[in-house]
Amino acid sequence: MPWSNKDFPNAMKNLPKVVRNKAIQIGNALLSKTKLKTGIIIATAISNAKKWAIRQGLPSKSYWQNSSAIIKKSKS
Repeated sequence: MPWSNKDFPNAMKNLPKVVRNKAIQIGNALLSKTKLKTGIIIATAISNAKKWAIRQGLPSKSYWQNSSAIIKKSKS
């Protein structure tokens, strides 16, 4: 079953919204195109979403404790 911004794996709950949305997008693509186990898909999606966030110039992983700062930065 595909994930949404209201129904996503518990492991994604502490990600900033923009990173979580990217992880959901990546996870859904992996769910539809591979036969990997769900746990592997979740871990891969989170990892790739974090790498994407850094490439986009969002603050580093250590800064992600304050997710509202990332959301504000991503909108500017």
